[in-house]
Amino acid sequence: MNEPARERRDVRFLAALIAGTGLVFVIERLALLAVPGYAPDILPLPIAQLMLDAGCAAVVLAGNRLLRPGVLVITVLGALLQMVLVLSSGPLWSIVVSVLLAIAQVYTLVVLNTKPIRVHFGLDTHDDPLDLES
Repeated sequence: MNEPARERRDVRFLAALIAGTGLVFVIERLALLAVPGYAPDILPLPIAQLMLDAGCAAVVLAGNRLLRPGVLVITVLGALLQMVLVLSSGPLWSIVVSVLLAIAQVYTLVVLNTKPIRVHFGLDTHDDPLDLES
């Protein structure tokens, strides 16, 4: 597969992963409202996370090099938030969703540092003579 097509696919995948984690977080918290005897009072937090993730997805799609560190920070904070929620009380399915979201956030950090994404942000080039992937 040629490099530009692969790069576009990787960028779209990363943007969808970032936005998807925020969306799943909001859906999971909304589902917790239906659990009897458990009323999560932190619904504004998932909505804020969704807005930040949507902004990060837009930054990734645009390839804004100056805002990339902000995407990294927001992704780390999202992973830490999910790890804290794993330790909180709640239904088992909610804890499992938080574990999966934490894993997805950490994976997002990994994908943000792959070569196609770094090329998209202008931090690397395809013609690196020391590149072992070619």
